[in-house]
Amino acid sequence: MTTSARMTLAARWRHLPRETRDTLFLLAVIAWTVLPHVDHLPVWCTVLTTAVLLWRTRLALTNAPLPGRWVLIAVLALAAGLTLWSFKTIFGKEPGVTLAVVLMALKTLELRARRDAFVVFFLGFFLVLTHFLFSQSLPVAVAMLASVWGLLTALVLAHMPVGQPSLRHASRLALRTALLGAPVMVLLFLLFPRMGPLWGVPQDGMAKTGLSETMRMGSVAEIALDDSVAMRVRFFGTPPPPETLYFRGPVLSTFNGRTWSVGFSSSAPARDEIRPSGPALEYEITAEPTRLFLLPTLEATSAIEPIEGLSPGGETA
Repeated sequence: MTTSARMTLAARWRHLPRETRDTLFLLAVIAWTVLPHVDHLPVWCTVLTTAVLLWRTRLALTNAPLPGRWVLIAVLALAAGLTLWSFKTIFGKEPGVTLAVVLMALKTLELRARRDAFVVFFLGFFLVLTHFLFSQSLPVAVAMLASVWGLLTALVLAHMPVGQPSLRHASRLALRTALLGAPVMVLLFLLFPRMGPLWGVPQDGMAKTGLSETMRMGSVAEIALDDSVAMRVRFFGTPPPPETLYFRGPVLSTFNGRTWSVGFSSSAPARDEIRPSGPALEYEITAEPTRLFLLPTLEATSAIEPIEGLSPGGETA
């Protein structure tokens, strides 16, 4: 970019209305905060968030009215449905982060008052924390420091509603305030008791051994051995010998180049083709609460009582 082009952009920026300038700056900070999450978000979430932010940018530049509430409700319902379709649940780390990103993007379409801006600020701070559930690397930390600085600058601008304070002045004030509060933050980190689960990292923040419906290649930096109880089995009658206790769980047979997931095998025999021999074995399984939509069963199980939300091993609900 040439010097004259930069001067032209700077002149246009200075002549923007105060509300438009502050809104564009906040949208840029939000986009920067969401950007490292692109690898963890479904494609539809990235496209939807980008479209909403670009839409809000156009509304700010043209000083057009914001959309009605029913439009936002419809988009939110669509996002919730797509989240449920992508993750089979709306609870957990990945679906929770997906919804948080969509909610923050949609909240920018409701920036009608200072209280709406404060909600966006605090959603942004919360979204900064979610990055460390996926990665605690130095580049992510530096990027999130920039996001915190930008959000604090926007917060300072929101507390200066009169006049035309420059971004440089607001950013300096935000940086000075953050530096003054850093010693208090260090003391709280060292002395304040961190109680789980409020201060603890969720258990799905680290890869661990066990059953799962997906496995992403190259994304496991460290793995934790999990020796917790997965299920309890009670046999009605004489239990079979230990060497025959093979429980069939999820089979990760579908690979898209990066992630293994549960698939359906055409070579597996149908249940009505199984011809059991010997006496029937009746047993009962009590599974611990997990996010797995599969019920491990003994191999060649030919009859099972239906359970809502679960399917026998190897089949998804």
